[in-house]
Amino acid sequence: MSDLGPRQLKKTWGILVAMVVAGMLLSRWVQEPAAPIVFAVLLLLLAVLKARLVVLDFLGLRSGPPALRMSLLAWPAFFALAAAAKALISAVSLAG
Repeated sequence: MSDLGPRQLKKTWGILVAMVVAGMLLSRWVQEPAAPIVFAVLLLLLAVLKARLVVLDFLGLRSGPPALRMSLLAWPAFFALAAAAKALISAVSLAG
């Protein structure tokens, strides 16, 4: 777990729940025809931020080894960038 106190972990949990709700609301809004790429990027950003909170607070790596922390934070960021690039390439190929 983490060396953070229960109060901080509950606060982090609340932030994670708020991010999940924001993602759900955003995905409902994505059905509108306006700029789906922007919404996809926002959803990916939320996913990376949630992964960051889990890695730092719930896995207890806020004060852990820097190499492990950076690699566990780079993993979701890499896949989010890959998904964003794929979406951008699709949008450009459909438009052109």
